[in-house]
Amino acid sequence: MNKQPAESEPEGSLHLCCDRLLLKTIERIARKQTRGTRVSWEDAKQVAYEKVLQATQAGKFRTGGAEEFYHWAATVAKFAIIDLLRHEQQFYCQSLDQNIPGTDVPLSETIADEFSLLDAFERADLVLKAIDAIALLNRRYPDRAYLKLWQAKIQGKSQAQLAAELGVTQGAISKRWKELCHNIAEMLGLLQIDAVKQQLKQIHQQKALQSRSQAKW
Repeated sequence: MNKQPAESEPEGSLHLCCDRLLLKTIERIARKQTRGTRVSWEDAKQVAYEKVLQATQAGKFRTGGAEEFYHWAATVAKFAIIDLLRHEQQFYCQSLDQNIPGTDVPLSETIADEFSLLDAFERADLVLKAIDAIALLNRRYPDRAYLKLWQAKIQGKSQAQLAAELGVTQGAISKRWKELCHNIAEMLGLLQIDAVKQQLKQIHQQKALQSRSQAKW
């Protein structure tokens, strides 16, 4: 009885499963594309690898040798990661349409103007982190009523109105607002950025003074 030959795998599948160079290429693409995003490069690498595997098994790579296959696989991996990042961005932007608990105000209308220099994706991430920070501060210092203070701010209430509601002075409300902004900035690491900017400004001013002094001399 003659033994039937085993069905051979496509050449691309062999390259994909055995070639470490291709896996390193996908990892490098994942690291580069996810830099500065919320998506981990490990997750992006896994998604890209699975996409390349699916495309290869579906016979999407039809002609060419090893070099053409690597180029094709790298392109598939890159676009798979781009699609992943686009999906994540849409998810966070959609999250901004949700209202603050107890209000009719969406997250996108809260602190977006305060951080207008950030792009939409970074702003979405920052807003969500700020909301988490406020909730944490409100639990940590319930007597400060930080959540009510934030809600009143985005609802357009004046400090005098909120002071009347809480039974405190307007000065106390003003102080608490400054405390809240400071605490949020500290928790999000924004104070460190301001400190660095201030140091750079001082260095620049010192150099300018030295230059003027030398010119006068």
